[in-house]
Amino acid sequence: MIFQEILQNEINVIYGPEYGNKTGKVLIPAFLGDFRKVLENGEIGHSISEEYMTEDKKIHLILKGERRLGSKGYDMMITSCLCNDKELLSNEISIFPSIIG
Repeated sequence: MIFQEILQNEINVIYGPEYGNKTGKVLIPAFLGDFRKVLENGEIGHSISEEYMTEDKKIHLILKGERRLGSKGYDMMITSCLCNDKELLSNEISIFPSIIG
């Protein structure tokens, strides 16, 4: 399961499947696109944390990650994802290519 699906499943639990799918299509690209920009501006190898909350305050998302120098350039890694105090990741994951298309 890719990160988008994990996050979408949690959004569906919170909002219900129908409204959750509609909401996730807007929230996931917005949150991850912003976090990618935060990582791009961060120092290499330093852990960065960013918090996001929906307007209705039903979702409180904390993304942690770091920018690393890899063999093909920079890797943007998500090392932790807390959604309403629930850890959604068991392993770190790269933002590219599977999350932002």
